[in-house]
Amino acid sequence: MERVDVAVVGAGIAGSAIARACARRGLDVALIDQFEFGHDRGSSHGGVRIFRFAYPDPFYVLLAQRALPLWRELESERGSTLIELVGGVDHGDEHAVRAVHDALVAAGAHAELLRPDAAAERFPGLRFEGIVCESRDTGRVRAARAWTDLIASAAAHGVRLHPTTPVEAVEVQDARARVVTSDGGFDATTVVVAAGAWVGDLASPHVELPSLEISQEHVFHFAPRAGAPSEWPSFIHYREPAAAYGMLTPGEGVKVGEHHAGAAIDHPSARLTSLDPARRDAVLRYVEHWVPGVEPLPVSETTCLYTTTPDEDFVLDRHGPIVVASPCSGHGFKFAPLIGELAADLVQGLASSLDRFRLPR
Repeated sequence: MERVDVAVVGAGIAGSAIARACARRGLDVALIDQFEFGHDRGSSHGGVRIFRFAYPDPFYVLLAQRALPLWRELESERGSTLIELVGGVDHGDEHAVRAVHDALVAAGAHAELLRPDAAAERFPGLRFEGIVCESRDTGRVRAARAWTDLIASAAAHGVRLHPTTPVEAVEVQDARARVVTSDGGFDATTVVVAAGAWVGDLASPHVELPSLEISQEHVFHFAPRAGAPSEWPSFIHYREPAAAYGMLTPGEGVKVGEHHAGAAIDHPSARLTSLDPARRDAVLRYVEHWVPGVEPLPVSETTCLYTTTPDEDFVLDRHGPIVVASPCSGHGFKFAPLIGELAADLVQGLASSLDRFRLPR
């Protein structure tokens, strides 16, 4: 077995950030994934994700504020633009939108309440209802570029990269842990399980995880109409039965999806090979009414996996030589470099987990 300080299982956006953070602290790190790096079988692929301070929960507003300078540091290191703060709007359910506004104000971030007609005049590609909260500290993460940059940075800091290396098990032996693969594996002081929808397979023998629901979600891109604005705000529409969201993916179109609307699946291996026609029809109906600035016919469509806890909080904690890192529930991407630092603290025993992310709970 290859002997390392830290073996990180799962090279999605979280695992890549964790491997990089550990290596930058002088640790010998292996980053392992069952698929090729940049694959589309999990939760990290795609051109963009929403970046926002705009949460109805002050806890996540503060975490996003901590994450932004870490993204900027990665941008400086790699010479990339990863976070584009083009602005954002939340609208719909008054209780949720007012909670977003109040949490932003309490954190010292920009927030402006608008009437639907005023918001439509400011953002002519969208239609609004209820009350509208505009936030300047919102926009998009260039997701594919960010993932590539994190892996490249990890490698530059000495991380040993092991793509297409399926893990059979994680084992604990005394104060150390092992990652078992078909051709041997890794003996490590600490194993970080950051395996996304596969986290239960590898971590549940060692830690008490909350119940995790895996769902297959759908996202679509739509071409802007002639005369539509060249830039779009990111948007979240708080509505029933599922919130809708969207943002511009430069070069692809306006991305639109529903949050936590996909069907539950028993295991990531049970992921369907085709899209759910009911979800497609629901998004098309939504776009026809609420996104008048696009042609209501998808130019591309894909799926991704959500791994969701009952409280929609992340899992990030240490038990013996195992660290479990699951920034999940469909909203973790924007925090990736911060998750890397928090997990590296756990690896080095420098801090305990945040209370909201502890195990068990």
